[in-house]
Amino acid sequence: MTFLSSIKNTLKEVKFSRPKPIFCPKCKSPELYSNNTYGILPPIYTCHKCGYEGPLFLELDENEKNN
Repeated sequence: MTFLSSIKNTLKEVKFSRPKPIFCPKCKSPELYSNNTYGILPPIYTCHKCGYEGPLFLELDENEKNN
């Protein structure tokens, strides 16, 4: 039962977590926008500051951004 309890606790944490702002993985700018989504394919993000284009992004707290 401990296995099921740990899964239940994990799902509770995920359910109630707040969305974090996303940042560019190259320059850590918050000016990252989704270009398009095609159903099951991941969205492609574009950074308006450095020109990065790709499916990856960073989720950082404000205090982690400067590190």
